[in-house]
Amino acid sequence: MARLPQGILGGVLGKVGNVVGSSWKGIPILKSRPLSVANPRTTKQVAQRTKMSNTVAFAQEILSSVIKPLNDRFAQQSSGYNDFVRRNIHLFALPQPSPAADLKISVGKMSPVIATVGTEGAAPNVLNFNFPTTINDPFASADDEIYCVAQNTVTGDIGVQESPALRSTGEIIVNFKDDWESGEKVNVWMAARRVDGTIVGNTGFAEVTPT
Repeated sequence: MARLPQGILGGVLGKVGNVVGSSWKGIPILKSRPLSVANPRTTKQVAQRTKMSNTVAFAQEILSSVIKPLNDRFAQQSSGYNDFVRRNIHLFALPQPSPAADLKISVGKMSPVIATVGTEGAAPNVLNFNFPTTINDPFASADDEIYCVAQNTVTGDIGVQESPALRSTGEIIVNFKDDWESGEKVNVWMAARRVDGTIVGNTGFAEVTPT
């Protein structure tokens, strides 16, 4: 049985025939239930499902460490995760985004942060990436937090920062699941976040061969 807690013109909770009412983030939502469930497999539908699957797999690797802190606050009637998927799904015909430079881990007012040098870290699965400590940007500050996502272009292994780095340090530590081998190129995406979370930056990209 459906309920109308806000009167006939308000939100609907429950099912009325083929319509289901619910609330999401305080927003009344009406959804139509399908009369039957099909599983179409046209070429375009299969391709879109593949893109969705690849995007979700990538996003899950960086959800709590990168996507949420950089995107949740600025998502409009959505989540940072949904925003990330929506703006990047077209890049994921394959498990690695292509073109990699178009991937956006963050969209904001601050200028991009771009990795300049990569070096082997304290363990075989750790890499350190350098970035500029100063930038001609009125929104930037020395105590901005820098976030990083990196992907080994050979193995597809995804690494994220050990913890956000301060802009003033010029270096960030990234942990991978697998060991990195000398000569393997790594795609590196970075973005800045004001320490109080009120402003984030656009995504910077670089392909780096660590030493």
